[in-house]
Amino acid sequence: MEFSSNIKKLVMLVNVTNSPTESEAAEDAHQAMLNISIPQTLKYSGVRTQSGTDIECSANETILCDLGNPFKSDQKASLIIIFETSGITLFTEQITSQLQLSTISEQTDLLPVPVTLNVKNTVLTMFSLEKQVMDTSFSGSVIGESAMNSTRDVGSPLEFVFRVQVLGEPLGDLGRLVIDFEWPFAVSNGKWLLYLTEIVIRGQSESHCVPPGKIVNYLNLTLSKEGTKRNKREVESVYPHAEASVTVLTTRKVPQFLDCWRQTALCQSFSCPLSNMSTQVEVRVRARLWNSTLLEDYAKALRVEVKGKATLRLLTDKPAIKMENHTREFTVNVDPVLGEEKPYEVPLWIIIVAAVAGILLLGIISLILWKCGFFRRASRREMYEAKSQKAEIKIQPSETERLTEEF
Repeated sequence: MEFSSNIKKLVMLVNVTNSPTESEAAEDAHQAMLNISIPQTLKYSGVRTQSGTDIECSANETILCDLGNPFKSDQKASLIIIFETSGITLFTEQITSQLQLSTISEQTDLLPVPVTLNVKNTVLTMFSLEKQVMDTSFSGSVIGESAMNSTRDVGSPLEFVFRVQVLGEPLGDLGRLVIDFEWPFAVSNGKWLLYLTEIVIRGQSESHCVPPGKIVNYLNLTLSKEGTKRNKREVESVYPHAEASVTVLTTRKVPQFLDCWRQTALCQSFSCPLSNMSTQVEVRVRARLWNSTLLEDYAKALRVEVKGKATLRLLTDKPAIKMENHTREFTVNVDPVLGEEKPYEVPLWIIIVAAVAGILLLGIISLILWKCGFFRRASRREMYEAKSQKAEIKIQPSETERLTEEF
């Protein structure tokens, strides 16, 4: 039987018949009784009949049902015995009971019938992630590993908060829960991506998960105060703005997707056992976005989307206990800071050539205008001659005046 804490009741179906055999005919059974032993893990709740007959049952140390007086020949009766499951625990592997018929009539083959129920416990859990999608950014200048002293020098802080809750009794010594991570620690060319700094487990006490292989804080950097928000002064001090007299922002391209499934990122697989939990625990995974990698390889990207996942599973050597695995994916959306993309500096020789070409073009235009006489000015002598010519112009006489003079 597959059992979980959600199952509150169990039923036992019992069929009783008084049928003839090949050697003997069926006879009425007087004062026929059914005795059912109650398992220690179950509690008697009630009985129902399916045959339409009125059968009464009482429970003390055992369940005693009066089948009728008499229980007639060729008669059949079906009973549903209802039990409460309050006594079943993770330690329960098997439930046994015994059924015994009795009658004052002569019958020698009424042997006890054992009933065995194998229990497979299913542990019910809840596995949640506080923020499945996180937004962050990158900016500033490239910093080499040798120049880094603390995790603050790496890049923007990230914190993933996982919560685990067991619905029911604690596992105890029967097993423990484990979170398996697929962590995108580097891009496909081997450069750092999400740099793990610390994994804190808060259950009955606080502890740290330190997987083998130097996965957490590989460079042994000094841990800075973690937080997903930084003030303006911290951003400016950690990532200084690039300065240039003449800058042209490069054009952004398509989004970039980094994950293990498309082999666009390199992932590390590691596990964190939740050994100090009772029924609930909180796991905080802290990391830093490697700012230099984003500046070098993804400065022109519209957005960089990084994906990883975590899976909750049960670790136990008890075959009767199992649990369904739960997987949660997490996404980090990384955007360049607006106006902080890597600038393109115009080379000095281009500026010099452009200035010389402008001067030459201006000289050529000026020369052409001069040849066309645009800049030529008239002399004073020419101006006076033009005035005197105007002054000597006389009015021509009319035809009448001319005829008068002739006569």
